[in-house]
Amino acid sequence: MVTAFPTFHEYAMAHTCPTCKVKPGEPCNAPQKIARRKAMNDLRARFGHEPISEPSEALHMTRQTVGIRHRQRDIAAAPWPEDRIPGQRYDTLGDAS
Repeated sequence: MVTAFPTFHEYAMAHTCPTCKVKPGEPCNAPQKIARRKAMNDLRARFGHEPISEPSEALHMTRQTVGIRHRQRDIAAAPWPEDRIPGQRYDTLGDAS
């Protein structure tokens, strides 16, 4: 199913990270965030819980903010929800997503 807009994560990944300067599409160089996520998932596994798999947790907040602003601009420029064509995307990411 095609949604009108990609996820926040896809928007963030379509931009260069202002903090670690990785190129669009590459994960952030955030070793502390990755280590914290691994430790949390190891702890959850010990208690029999599913791992947390939110991909945006490993991105720098500055990159997430850029993606959020971009998504909000796309939503503001798109037709009202009742005027949208089902299955059509209204984002400006192009092939970056």
